[in-house]
Amino acid sequence: MDVLSVVLRYDDLLADDSGLFLLDGRSSVKLLRGEAGTQHARMVGDQMLELPDSWASSQHALLEPTPEGGYQIVDQGSRNGTLVSGQRIQTAPLRDRDLVEIGHTLLCYRRIEERLARPLLAAPEGVRLGPTFTRCPELAELVRQLEAIASTREPVLVMGETGSGKEIVARALHELSRRTGAFRAIDCGAIPEGLLESVLFGHRRGAFTGAQEPRTGELVLADGGTLLLDEIANMGEASQAKFLRCLETGLVTPLGTAEGLSTDVRVLAATNRDILADGRGFRPDLLSRLTGFVARLPPLRERREDLGVLTRFFLRECGVAKASIRTAAARRLFCSGFPGNVRQLRAVLRSASVLAGEGPIELSHLPPPEAFKAVPDAEATVAADGAAPRPKPGPPEIVAALERAGGNVVQAARDLSVHPRQLYRWMERAEIDPERYRAGKG
Repeated sequence: MDVLSVVLRYDDLLADDSGLFLLDGRSSVKLLRGEAGTQHARMVGDQMLELPDSWASSQHALLEPTPEGGYQIVDQGSRNGTLVSGQRIQTAPLRDRDLVEIGHTLLCYRRIEERLARPLLAAPEGVRLGPTFTRCPELAELVRQLEAIASTREPVLVMGETGSGKEIVARALHELSRRTGAFRAIDCGAIPEGLLESVLFGHRRGAFTGAQEPRTGELVLADGGTLLLDEIANMGEASQAKFLRCLETGLVTPLGTAEGLSTDVRVLAATNRDILADGRGFRPDLLSRLTGFVARLPPLRERREDLGVLTRFFLRECGVAKASIRTAAARRLFCSGFPGNVRQLRAVLRSASVLAGEGPIELSHLPPPEAFKAVPDAEATVAADGAAPRPKPGPPEIVAALERAGGNVVQAARDLSVHPRQLYRWMERAEIDPERYRAGKG
């Protein structure tokens, strides 16, 4: 299913005029400036999307369905040009998660399964996630799954890159659970291994050198609530063994005593490392205890339709009443690889809004381009000139490439501008069999 979402407008970053529009896959769609007085983006019939943007042309661009599925975009001689993921184009095929600039409006093109699209089409404002919302179909589906398991004691492992919002997801799960106890969080990577057991389980006075006062462990402080163990992949072997015993018995034994305390704690774990694929240094039996449900949190570069929602939230969080951004600055910021994910977007917007004052955010208010370059990552593809990262293709695009290539993986990889080994990994993850698309096998 093809969907086009309005992400934000450069002239008014606080305007909540985002829209989500279904493309039928058969009709060409004109993208153009709406009539004077148009306040919100709107689809006229199935063949015209009007934008409240004076910088768009009256005949700006055309979305055309392609024979293999999906769309290409064609500039119609517009005054300010049409850009895809920060690159000016005349005609270009659209890939899943591509950003399209029409005038001063940023849109996001998605190719997604119908089951993921329908809930968002019914709730265009998005699905609540903690203090904000998401319009990302994959993340909205994850929220739905978390709502289903929230009332259970099922352990949850949240996996995601640094800065992608793992603690926000954990807090949201705690709130959904309606548990009456506290939400507690500790960073296993920030606590020396020699102190981690004391932090987790607590200790009695005199339990070790320097233990002049007793300490209540986090597992006890979170009784009746939820404990998040962030960056759990950094937990040492000794702490892993004792924590596993605690999970098995339900008893917390402070250092310096043999008496266990019974607690009712929902344990959540988070990591920026894929310990399911690379579990070196981590006990398999503990891992199996923590993975009742695995929540894979997409990085910001894979949820670009949320850029408008997040930008508005962070600017309002700073008390900003009016905000705009110059075109060059918008392209550097919003078309970047976001190596620091949501955390980086928040930090940049907070700083830029202060520097901009009452005026628009300028290029000089942003960090240098190097700060926005995506870290080397097998999940992302990069434009030929290296300037703007292209999001990884989704299953529909992979299937379309295989169909065009007659099932030839090397040729399909070349079409998608990725290495064949990476394409094989994506196909395995999406359970796509290239043999189905070989000539004569339909």
